[in-house]
This record gives sequence, C-alpha cells and structure tokens, in this order.
Amino acid sequence: MFKALIQDISVLKDSLDAISLLINEGTFKVSKNGLDLIAMDPASVAMVIFKILPSAFLEYNFEEESEMTINLPNFVSILKRARANDKIKLELSESKLKISMVGDFKRNFSIPLIDTPHGSHNMPSLSFKSKVELFANVLKDGVKDASMVSDCVVLEANANSFVIKSFGDISETQLELAKDSPSLVSLETDGEQKSKYSIDYMEKILKGVKPTDKIVVNFSTDYPLRLDCNKIDKYQLSFILAPRVDTD
Repeated sequence: MFKALIQDISVLKDSLDAISLLINEGTFKVSKNGLDLIAMDPASVAMVIFKILPSAFLEYNFEEESEMTINLPNFVSILKRARANDKIKLELSESKLKISMVGDFKRNFSIPLIDTPHGSHNMPSLSFKSKVELFANVLKDGVKDASMVSDCVVLEANANSFVIKSFGDISETQLELAKDSPSLVSLETDGEQKSKYSIDYMEKILKGVKPTDKIVVNFSTDYPLRLDCNKIDKYQLSFILAPRVDTD
C-alpha cells in the first residue's frame, strides 16, 4: 500500500489543474522514486510527463510498486478544497485513494480507482535543434497576444533572438526577445528554426506554470515542442505538443 503526507499543496494542485485540462484519467506509478504519470490526451496531440519526487513529501511510504488510475478533474476539485495551511495525506487502500486534509480540523475524501484497459505510454525519442530558457510570464504574454489574432502561435529561434508571433486575416502580433534580454535566460539553436502550435493547447499547458517560473522550450522546424518546468526536490513537469503543419 501507499501513504504520503505533503504540506506544499501547490506541488499537486497547480500542476494537476493544468494536466486535468488535457487528460481526464491518469495512471500514476508508485515506486521508491516517487509518483510518475505519463499520459496522452484523447486527440493524441499532447503528452504529459509528471514526476513528484519523494522529497516533496513530509512523509512518503510504500510497500511495493503499484499503479493507480484516477479521474484527474475529480482529484483536482478535491485538492482545491484544501486551506492554505492544510497538510494533505494520501493513502491508497484497496480500490480507493483516500485524501485527508489536516489543519484546524480534519476532512476526509475518497475517490475510486479506475480499471483501465490500456497500458501506460512510453516516452518518445525526440531530438531538438532549438533550446530556449525563459521566464514563463513572457511566453504566457506572447501566447495571449497571439490568441487575439489566430488559433495558433509561431515560435522562431535564430542566433540572436527568440520570437513568438501570430498572423490573422488582418492583424498580426510579435513578441521578440533579443539574446541579451533579461527575460531570456539562455538561447541555443542550430540555425534558424520555426514551428507553429495550437494556442488552445499552449494556454492549457501554461496554466501549470507560474509567471515567475523558469521554463525550457525545446523545438525544431515543423517538429513537436517540449516544455519543461522543474522544481528542485519537488517535481518534474513536461509537456510534449505536436506541431500544426500547413498542408496547402
């Protein structure tokens, strides 16, 4: 069985809130290395890779490796009921995940485990030509600007800058970060790279990161994007998003 106690509820709530916008049911692998989730959205456009490290918990105990499949929106709705000072206790018992909130008083919830006929997904092997590290608020602003004129956003990288832009029938937007910009932590690229992605998916993905977070964006021309946001000793969160490729 599995038992864990966590104080920093944002480790669970913020990340899973974004993940639940893409995926309804998720299978967590429970092991000595923490909780691992790899899942694909129903349209096979986005993949989520989420790992909560044992060090993120005040207590972390398990007897043997196991899996638990749960309804993520249901789980998130329960986590949102937690108060700021609550500690959250998770316990896997028979066919349920028990959730306890302990603060000035104690509240108990439980959600059923789901029988899932499909196996877990494997990490794809990807090789990127551009790697950009920047503050999340900049990417959020660029995507928000792009949403005003189109349903997709274009990312470009060259030796001197990283650009977020979009084109509509009569309007266009562009956010450009020069290589020496304080908001651009690092920029590495093999030549000029350019790719287009769904704004709807990007907005859902970016809901899982805070504006002050540093994020790493990997992409290549007409190639999937990988966005990584990691918290030392707490969690590793990645999203992989398929490109929007023009066919005309």
